[in-house]
Amino acid sequence: MQLPFESWSLSIPPAPPRSRLYSLEPVGGGTAMVESLTGYVARLAEAHSVSVGDLVGRVLSELADPNDPLITVAAKALRVGGHGFRACGYVINGVSARAEKWVNASETATLRRDLRSLTLLPFRYALPDHLFRWHRGWCALCFDQWRTSEQKVYEPLLWEIKASPHCPVHARPLDCTCPHCARRLSPLGVFSRPGRCERCDGWLGARATDKNQAVPGSPGGKDEMWPCTKVGGLLAMLPQVNPVAVRESFRRNLVVYLEQIAGDNVLALAQRVRCPHSILHSWLDGATVPRLENLLRVCQFLNVPASSRFVPSGPTSANIAAAKEAIAIAGNHGVFPSRHESEIRQALLVAQDEEVPRSLSQVAKGIGYTNTERLYHADGNLSHKIAARYRQSGRSHWWKKPGATRICDDAQLNEILERSLRSNEPTSVHRIAANLGYSNDGYVRQKYPEPCREIGDKIALAKQSDSPTIRRTLEKAIEEHPAPTLTDVSRRLGYSTSSVLRAHAPELCDQLVARRKAHVLERRTELEEIVMAALEERPVPSVQELCKRLGITKWFMDKYFPAVRSSVAEHHRLCVSEETKRRREKLYRDVHDIAVELQSRNLYCRHQAAPGCSHTRVSVFRNRFF
Repeated sequence: MQLPFESWSLSIPPAPPRSRLYSLEPVGGGTAMVESLTGYVARLAEAHSVSVGDLVGRVLSELADPNDPLITVAAKALRVGGHGFRACGYVINGVSARAEKWVNASETATLRRDLRSLTLLPFRYALPDHLFRWHRGWCALCFDQWRTSEQKVYEPLLWEIKASPHCPVHARPLDCTCPHCARRLSPLGVFSRPGRCERCDGWLGARATDKNQAVPGSPGGKDEMWPCTKVGGLLAMLPQVNPVAVRESFRRNLVVYLEQIAGDNVLALAQRVRCPHSILHSWLDGATVPRLENLLRVCQFLNVPASSRFVPSGPTSANIAAAKEAIAIAGNHGVFPSRHESEIRQALLVAQDEEVPRSLSQVAKGIGYTNTERLYHADGNLSHKIAARYRQSGRSHWWKKPGATRICDDAQLNEILERSLRSNEPTSVHRIAANLGYSNDGYVRQKYPEPCREIGDKIALAKQSDSPTIRRTLEKAIEEHPAPTLTDVSRRLGYSTSSVLRAHAPELCDQLVARRKAHVLERRTELEEIVMAALEERPVPSVQELCKRLGITKWFMDKYFPAVRSSVAEHHRLCVSEETKRRREKLYRDVHDIAVELQSRNLYCRHQAAPGCSHTRVSVFRNRFF
């Protein structure tokens, strides 16, 4: 039976959850010009008409994990009632735990679930940290173009990556100094605003006629823009990246390139992409991940996009073909693909039956190896037979044959040895042989054993004569205050190391080392006492001021007296807080006195207000404070 009227539900529908802040949609998601998290936070603060410092210190910090806050308690306590936020770097756009913390707080405040794609967190297991520039970078032409066309002014993540120093839209270097105040800007400051200077609030955009725009087809322009294009390709795939599987995808794709291009020869691929083979080995094993600069360089040599290294499906046939073409254009650098044991054994069989015997090294070079190790592994017996056949042919050890040209005549060699023996500072036999071109001193000692023995005895005697001088120098050094190091004493005597000193006077060296250690401990104790005495000063100096006063570093204080260092920092913080509180109370008292004085003059009465009344109040305030 059909109802004559439609039915309405009178139950109250559930209200969707409300976000603490506006749920602004990020700009450029899934493209090379995706917005950065730092720029999103600045845009979020501008939408709420508050500063970045207030937004982060009073809203986002409350939504973060209490065990790992955005703003520490100590930072907020430095100024009573302050937000505690200070300028921070682009690391919050990176792959560290700090970026994870900022993303969680921002998503909790806006109830969005796509802010992770505004950072490089999807690549946290495939790329190391230290990816960003130190200061803020921007394209003035993009800012002006967006404002003129009434588009959203924002800061892309691409501008903040150190390996991408150019704007891909206008093909020009990024700006890094404000055109109004000529200062460098923090990545995210207390008063950061999209497109404006955080210090002077000046507009950072400029028209194309005011800036030199690079021509993309100019010499070197293609090479300069290549990294920006490839980094943009990585940023475009951020929403689709699986953080857990991306590292294994990189390793598998690199193995595919190794097999298809270099025939599974790591040394060949390493030379072709200008990468140390040890580093390439660690990438293939999954032990390490490449730095972004190294990854871009390898991709440039292979002429493939950087994104092809991370896609789960692996490189396409077009990528493989482009890499092979790039290798062919670059040319072979003398490294052949690795050989199977059957190929090596076949080459050894051919070399064994040749009429003119070849050495095993020549056979190895003929099939692309720099040494004979791989040949012995493939077939040791056959390799030994080829080596023995070559020796028996009489073509090896040519320098032992009659009539061979010698490096030095016997008479000349004898004269050199005699001259060294007559010298007050004789040259060792090993040094003589090396200067003449011998690989070692075996031939010289075998030919002239007696002069060589006399030279060795004379050198040993000269060393013994140095012993009294060494001992006297060490004894004087032990009496010095502060005691010098053993290395310093060695340099005084003209030695590069302290091994000679220990050979002649080991007990004195031990005494000097003990004296030096005692001095170091005494100096540390003295410094610790000075630092502890600083706790009695009013106000207590900061750790940085103390380090500058004592000529030491923060690392030194943290290592040798961390407890005192923490106490100094805490007392300094309390002193600063008390001084801030005292100045605030004094300011309140001064304002109260001014108000009483103005009231006594009837300057605040409405019926006596005059056009110059405001000026009078300002003058009184200025006279009281300045």
